[in-house]
This record gives sequence, structure tokens and C-alpha cells, in this order.
Amino acid sequence: MTDQRAHPRTPLQVRIRLTTKDGHSFEATTWNLSEGGTFVELSSEQKQWFTIGSLVTSQVQGLPMPAPKVLMRVVRHSPSGIGLRIERSLEE
Repeated sequence: MTDQRAHPRTPLQVRIRLTTKDGHSFEATTWNLSEGGTFVELSSEQKQWFTIGSLVTSQVQGLPMPAPKVLMRVVRHSPSGIGLRIERSLEE
């Protein structure tokens, strides 16, 4: 199988807060980052809140100042987490 990703991935582990439209919020760790999105490690229990196609709000944690919030779409599930595509910034 060939890799058909539009953007190269960079291995990067950062803490990120994900919040669903119905208010479920989890902190998790990214595995990689690209211009188009990220892969986030989640437990099976956490993944149940993130259905493919759903929109979530994400915000990187642990920076000296609050990171911008970004709207992302769940595009993939795997045994170890979810793939998220960047939709748009939620900052004005």
C-alpha cells in the first residue's frame, strides 16, 4: 500500500486537549503533526466520543501562553488513536 497523504508528517509529541461538540473533553498526546492535521493517541474508551466525520475543538497544552483553538475533523480511527484534519482556526 502506498502512502497517499497530502502533507509530510513530522514526529512530534505534545499534549493536546480535545473537546467534542457535546462537551466531552480529554487531554491526549500527539504522535505526529503535518500541515493538514495530526494523529492523537487515545484509549478505546476515549475514542468512542470521536466518531469519524465529527468535529472537535483542539488546543495544545503546556505552553507559556494559551495556544489558539483549532476546529478539526475526525478522519480516521486506528487501534491506538484517531487522525484529525485541520478545518480552521477558531481564533479571531
